[in-house]
Amino acid sequence: MLPVFERLAPAPPAAFVAGRIEALTAPGDVVVDLHGRGGWVARAAIDRQRRALSIESSPLARLLAELVLRPPDLRHLDAAFAAVGTAPRGESSVRAWIADRWATRCPTCERLVTLDELVWEQAPSEPDGLPEPVTRTFRCSVCREPRPGGTRHLPPDDEDLARARSDRDDEDAARARERLRERFPVLEPGSGLADELLDIHSSRQLAGLAAILERIESDLRAAPVESALRVAFLHAVLPASRLNAYPGRVGSLRIANGRARYVLHDTWRERNPWLAFEDGYRLVRSFLQRLESAALPPVQARYAPDVRALADGSGSAVVRLGTPSAYRALADEAKEMGERRDRVRLVIATAPPRPSPERLALAYHATAWALGREAASLLPLEGLFGGSVRVPWSWQAGSLRRSLAAAGPLLPSRPDARALVLVDAAPEAVVAAAIGAAGARYTLVDVRPVEPDAPGGPAHAVLELAAPGSARPPGPRTRANVPLEPVAGGPGDPDLVPGSGLFSAPEPVEARPFSASEAERAITEAAVEALRARGEPADEATLLGEILLGLDRAGHLRRYALTTPAERVEPEVATGAAEGPDAARAGADAGHAAARPSDAVETLLALVRAELTRPTNRRLTQVAPGTWWLGDRSDRDEAAAPLADRLEWATYSLLSTGGPLSERAFADRIGSMFRGPDRPDPSLVAATLASYRSRASTAERLLTNDELAARTHEHAELIALLAETGHRLGLGVWIAAREQRRRIGGRELGEWLEREERTAWLGGIAAGRTEALEEVDVAWYARGRLTFLFEVEWTAMLAEPLLGRHALIPPAERLVRFLVVPPERAELVRAKFDASPLFRSVVEAQNWHVLKWNHLRTFAALEAPTLESLEPFVGLDPGVERSGEQLPLFSLSTSAADPAEGTADPTVTIETRSAEASPG
Repeated sequence: MLPVFERLAPAPPAAFVAGRIEALTAPGDVVVDLHGRGGWVARAAIDRQRRALSIESSPLARLLAELVLRPPDLRHLDAAFAAVGTAPRGESSVRAWIADRWATRCPTCERLVTLDELVWEQAPSEPDGLPEPVTRTFRCSVCREPRPGGTRHLPPDDEDLARARSDRDDEDAARARERLRERFPVLEPGSGLADELLDIHSSRQLAGLAAILERIESDLRAAPVESALRVAFLHAVLPASRLNAYPGRVGSLRIANGRARYVLHDTWRERNPWLAFEDGYRLVRSFLQRLESAALPPVQARYAPDVRALADGSGSAVVRLGTPSAYRALADEAKEMGERRDRVRLVIATAPPRPSPERLALAYHATAWALGREAASLLPLEGLFGGSVRVPWSWQAGSLRRSLAAAGPLLPSRPDARALVLVDAAPEAVVAAAIGAAGARYTLVDVRPVEPDAPGGPAHAVLELAAPGSARPPGPRTRANVPLEPVAGGPGDPDLVPGSGLFSAPEPVEARPFSASEAERAITEAAVEALRARGEPADEATLLGEILLGLDRAGHLRRYALTTPAERVEPEVATGAAEGPDAARAGADAGHAAARPSDAVETLLALVRAELTRPTNRRLTQVAPGTWWLGDRSDRDEAAAPLADRLEWATYSLLSTGGPLSERAFADRIGSMFRGPDRPDPSLVAATLASYRSRASTAERLLTNDELAARTHEHAELIALLAETGHRLGLGVWIAAREQRRRIGGRELGEWLEREERTAWLGGIAAGRTEALEEVDVAWYARGRLTFLFEVEWTAMLAEPLLGRHALIPPAERLVRFLVVPPERAELVRAKFDASPLFRSVVEAQNWHVLKWNHLRTFAALEAPTLESLEPFVGLDPGVERSGEQLPLFSLSTSAADPAEGTADPTVTIETRSAEASPG
């Protein structure tokens, strides 16, 4: 991505866009891109043999779309760039004319060379004085100091100082300034904003930039080539200004109340404008090379005049600027398409970013320089000439509502027609998109996070919508499972929702106004349903999507969107949202809307958060800041098994029985198995896969070393080893009744127990239900003194031992519990502890400790094991694996009355480890 466009409107996640286009459309279908950010969605569609309508969000995005959809041939582009430099200017060429104003003399060979830049410095002792040049940077291709063509940094000579100072009276620069001033539209006659923006350049910089721009705009070239040169020039403007501080950081520009606001550092670089243009050209050229080297090389788009031509197949792309007139035209074109509307299957709307002072200023400055006054006039100028801009979240909801409503007539009322809204992962952005979609009468189908293209990339969420008038998924079907068309007032009618009473008939969504009390009940019901489906606590981001779905199913979301006062969701401030004088009035409306005490998005989000945190809400409890779990026991009893454990078993099943799988195929299978409230966190999926994949696995072929028969045999061996070690320590031993029939080395596990141990009364070794104690894998005990309970697991599925059996065994001062796991599961256990506050609270309350299989074997192999010698082996990061002082797990003082008999002394002291260290 190019730096200026990355700051103004970053591209949507490429992998997500491509995947959704392939999944929801077929070759020949039409994809509509609302609020486009440079034609990226249209390019992904065309590369996959679809057609695209791209409505770009700003003139600059329209400029970038020309490059993305129709990349110029690099040979033609190189020729055009060379032609700009060799074009006549005065008695020489443009490049030579600029070089004359940036000439300097090499002190070694006395030849004239061209300055790269001149560093200016404001003397700290004279803050009101004029800055002076202090360093010149140039290259000399002849002399060898420090090497041929090497960069040299020297103080300026007298000629440099004279040229830099006389440059202020340059007549060419004065004429260039007059021409450039006309490129900046202003609302107030006599405004000095244009001069203030030009003042950040020196006179010879303005002359050079104007000369380059004149050749770009006056010569006749192909549109893609001209667009590439404009983008290259755009990336030369700020580096060739006084904002380019030394040693190389370009400062930011802000505009408020019609005045340019920027900080000039004490030291800045006066960059040669032609060299800055060369740098911008290299940036654009490498960008085009990356487009050509992609997995799917770009296909040149064939522009069509309208959407009807797209459906007929005469063109592959329609690109428009997102003005109100462009959106109004969609409804007229949809009427003329008739049955050909069925070719439009997908609408993708990337939510426009909320305008900020920095973004507005950069858009205004860049558009005026690159495209001129007419394009810059389409921006919300009132946001620059009025007070400080603070745009509410409801502005984003209103923008999406208008654009989705305009695209609605294009979508056929079919179950497979979809609209996707891509937003930032912030809760306010998700709620704003939901309100905007509901206001346009779309049906919310799903809300889920989007994985970034690269680790550490910006987080996004997507809202999947059904077209207006289509049935709510899954919709009515026959007994033969054939989908039926929705019937107005009957099955599948999207405008009907369940009535408010228990036996009430379905009612129209808009039959009555929004009710906050009814919405609160729906919020609780949706959250409880999601938590019961997950079987484990969930954070606000996870619950918010399910709550919005619940509100939409009950009709509350549409009622809220339609009954919200229009002025709270209507302000137009975004780039390209309005045109001409309307944009100025919209900017003023946005400033007034920001001053209102209430915002539609923030009000609904506050309602959701207030219901989740309501102290009297007994069905929900906050187990950690921002994380909720079921507060009612009946809800907990009906909850599914924890999602983390189900994900782990699904991962093992896929790797062991699913045949050869690639990482991409594995992710797709997991995504199809866990949807809605069951959608796991990507980090947990990665930790689970890492725990079960073998070292021989590759990205294209996943393998596992875990075999059920081998793991079952190891499990039995470790139980026998624990029983034998417990006897060596002089303690009583118990083995779970279900395990005693298993055979190891020709013996049943029950044979490792003494006769009196097999019939021992377990209620005497620990409090709790006897049936739960009988199911514990292994127990070491000295009656009335200590009890160690061991659960041997070859997986990291923690629900059954931690939340099941041991929930029936209350904690006690001298009761210590161990989770014995393979070392390759340790990181997965850690990930589950980190992800679930429920597991962490249980581990802390019940005094659980982790013991790895390999460390258990090492401890059992000691010549004379003691409980004190077990301490360094305990934990996810045990003392034997790291340096540093280990917190005491317990201390045990024993003195055998008869070492030969191995009986323990009745005096036993236990000191459990602190709760903070208990998980590991």
